[in-house]
Amino acid sequence: MMSFMQICQIAVSIAKKTNGNMKRIILFLGISIIGKSILSQVDTASTDTIETVEIITDSKGETQDISGSKLVQKLGENEFKKAACCTLAESFELSNVVEVSNSDGVSGIKRIEMLGLQGKYVQMTRNNMPIISGLATLNGLSNIPGAFVNGVNISKGTGSVNLGFGGITGGIDYSLKTNEKSPRLFVNAYQNNQGRSELNVLTQQKINKNIINTTLLHGGKQWFTTDNNKDSYTDMPATQRVYLENHTKFQKGIIEGMFGVSHWNDQKEAGEMIEVGGNEINMDLNSFRFFSNESKTDVSAKLGIIPEGTETTFGNLLNLSNHKMNYTLNSAIGRQYIADENRLIYSGLVQSELTENLRVKAGISYLHSQIRETFNDSFDGFFPFRQITSDTITQNNFGLFSEWVYNNNDLSVVLGLRLDHHNLFGTFFTPRVHMKYEFDKKQYLFFQTGIGRRMALIYAENLPEFISTRWIYKEQVHSNNTPYNFNQEIAWNTGLTYTKNFQFLRYPSSFTVDAFFTQFLNQIILDRDFDAGTLLMRQMDNRDSGHKPGYVQSIYSEWSFMPLYRMEVKLGYRFINHQQSLGNKWRIQPFQSRHRALATISYRTYNKWYFDLVAQWNGKKRVPVVLSRNVNDQLIESNGELYSPSFFIFNGQIRKTWKKNFEWYLGAENLLNFKQNSPVVTDLNQWFRRVDATYSWGPNNGRMIYTGIRYTIN
Repeated sequence: MMSFMQICQIAVSIAKKTNGNMKRIILFLGISIIGKSILSQVDTASTDTIETVEIITDSKGETQDISGSKLVQKLGENEFKKAACCTLAESFELSNVVEVSNSDGVSGIKRIEMLGLQGKYVQMTRNNMPIISGLATLNGLSNIPGAFVNGVNISKGTGSVNLGFGGITGGIDYSLKTNEKSPRLFVNAYQNNQGRSELNVLTQQKINKNIINTTLLHGGKQWFTTDNNKDSYTDMPATQRVYLENHTKFQKGIIEGMFGVSHWNDQKEAGEMIEVGGNEINMDLNSFRFFSNESKTDVSAKLGIIPEGTETTFGNLLNLSNHKMNYTLNSAIGRQYIADENRLIYSGLVQSELTENLRVKAGISYLHSQIRETFNDSFDGFFPFRQITSDTITQNNFGLFSEWVYNNNDLSVVLGLRLDHHNLFGTFFTPRVHMKYEFDKKQYLFFQTGIGRRMALIYAENLPEFISTRWIYKEQVHSNNTPYNFNQEIAWNTGLTYTKNFQFLRYPSSFTVDAFFTQFLNQIILDRDFDAGTLLMRQMDNRDSGHKPGYVQSIYSEWSFMPLYRMEVKLGYRFINHQQSLGNKWRIQPFQSRHRALATISYRTYNKWYFDLVAQWNGKKRVPVVLSRNVNDQLIESNGELYSPSFFIFNGQIRKTWKKNFEWYLGAENLLNFKQNSPVVTDLNQWFRRVDATYSWGPNNGRMIYTGIRYTIN
């Protein structure tokens, strides 16, 4: 090692050779001194005392998974932080793939849509376990606390046959913070200016090196209601929600698995207000009121076996659940729905790699479900009859499935086939095909096609449609001893997706465009265009020339880029053409924007300040025939149809993180305070006042401001 004097002597020698160029002397001395300092520290320090340098980066909230034969949109924890409130269903405000809107004007139930079809056509799973089905289809996602969500995978079109024969329009698979990377303690507290409070607490214990136990506790309450749009009805219900879960994950040797128990309860109360613009519900017996009490208990287990030295793995899934619903949809006419479901799901799967390019999955599944339901419709003396529908629906379905996965350089193909025997619908096949072609490492083309089918629960899935005084008429086209004398809903879904990754402004960027077509072979519709005072339930069969089922065409495009370091921008547009035979003519689906656009901007500073802005434009929506109109209903008449106006919604949020443990956030939704004036339509005829709360096409509670904190110990 050279001494400092030796370095100086070399510097002087260089100066003589360069005619005393002082700049070169200074430069050489500076480099030499710094190098001397570094070398001396390395030489004198013991290697066992060098500290590890940990580099921490913020993961992107949204990414695309192109590893399989389907394009999967992955939403991470950071994405859900941008929409702090409050349930999983309400957390899709930043997505143009999954759309969320109010189902009606009073209940607060959220309508989920994908590819132009409602959530009942979406396969909703947790860790690929199909537990959100049956009675849970309507409100399953609305009772999952968003603060506990670890990630969500969204895929369009028909899914894997391993998960069942459902999922006509796509799949939503979510996971909670119950894995080994989850925090030991997590606390989230939320409050908004419209009376909503929420508290979420997660604790995790490592029992030993093989077992991890996680407990999740959630409590939420809407302390009072509001009438911000001054229509004399609640903007949102007074609610009380509880969610409890205990989850144990274990792994030892070649065996790994989990066991979990969860329970949630949700109670709502809404309806007519005592005074316009007030916050107190009218408790008069003749007033229009809505009540609900819903709960679900789940017991789930997984067991996987991964033998050493083999390419074959085994998996087992088991879910037991009980779901109870008690809804008073319109107290003034005694309209009520009560249901109870016991459900058992089992799936066994074996996966083996036959060759380097060929893998096969195969297995069996079993479903048992028993639903006892009663729909009570009394008009309290205004009509001389009382309609009560009470039935027990028992399902037993045994399925065999197989999926062949072929990968060869730039081509991936998945061929799937299910054979199911259902006690109510007989034996049927479900074929599906997924393909991916890789042009290069940055361009991909996806193709998929397949059949999806489902048994409709015409009451439980459509409860918001019954919050009215409409007369409910169920048309009997077929009589075959199936539930409600309706066959399964069946549809073909075909889609093509192109995605490209590239550099834009020196930063990573991606562009995606897709087109999907869904053709129903058998469809059950709710027709509100038949008559303003009637809700017609009808089965549309492709074999019946007089009752042709509908179809959906959708186009979606999205561009993500970074105009600046630490700034992310996403621009999205989608077009939907959903045609149904309504009111004896082809019409587009009501309360659905044909055109919708979304823009999000996210920026973070080096010292952990985060800024998020979401702009959402909704095109006009068709509104079915109404009982009556008032001067403030905002509707536009065009070519004999009624339409809502197009409107913008802006959401914004600021959050700050300190020392990785503490985070504070402040945000606002609907910054421009846009409101729908008349989501509830009323009319006074010669006998009684008719009320219909199903005309919701936009927000009715105006601007909402919220704040909250998160505390984490990893």
